[in-house]
Amino acid sequence: MANVDQLEIEIIQPWSDILMKVKLPQMVVDAMLDITDQVLQDPDRENLSVHGDGIAQIAETPNISHELMQNYKIEMQGGTVFHFFMDCIKQYIETCLHQASTPFGKTFADSIKNIEWLTDMRACWCNSQWTGEYIPLHIHSECSISTIMYLKVPEFLPSINSIGDDDGCITFLGGGRSGSFTHNLLKLKPKVGDFYIFPSHLYHTVYPFKTDGNSERRSVSFNSTFINKAELEKG
Repeated sequence: MANVDQLEIEIIQPWSDILMKVKLPQMVVDAMLDITDQVLQDPDRENLSVHGDGIAQIAETPNISHELMQNYKIEMQGGTVFHFFMDCIKQYIETCLHQASTPFGKTFADSIKNIEWLTDMRACWCNSQWTGEYIPLHIHSECSISTIMYLKVPEFLPSINSIGDDDGCITFLGGGRSGSFTHNLLKLKPKVGDFYIFPSHLYHTVYPFKTDGNSERRSVSFNSTFINKAELEKG
């Protein structure tokens, strides 16, 4: 007699947004720390209004030029920091498209195997946060994919809320509903090297925090779009 745990099971979940977590190699973390140090030390740096005019309670959100990442060599596939991130975006695209396929769309799943995806990095910026700063609930516009990576995370003081420990968290709000089997709210404590990729329409917010001293919480975000190369060539 067969047991239930021996049955062939397939999970089908095409309606869910994917939040992909990548653990950055140390060489990429070091490279981005170097790049953001250069940007933050530049007296002529340009702060972007990436979260809407005046909505983000952060003093510094300076622009990071694509050239800084394109010229920064690392010993990984692609050879530069820029190409490393574009390869991660391509992996995210393929993962999402495979999840979106259903039993009636297996030919679709097969058809995307050999597609060459062209990716475009839009705005890229550094979030240099200090005690008490935060970002209200928002989404990213004029793109398909958004990201955030953590380069510096200070030691947070204990939360004054005895029930939860939300201080310093990034929180994502999904499109589903909270019930017995699903939750539409995801809170994550940042850790150095964590790199999250998600659809640009996914709402998210960053909670304020306090530290014992003058310590920085540094992250980098960029937006991206993509297209099938064959479709682009067809015009």
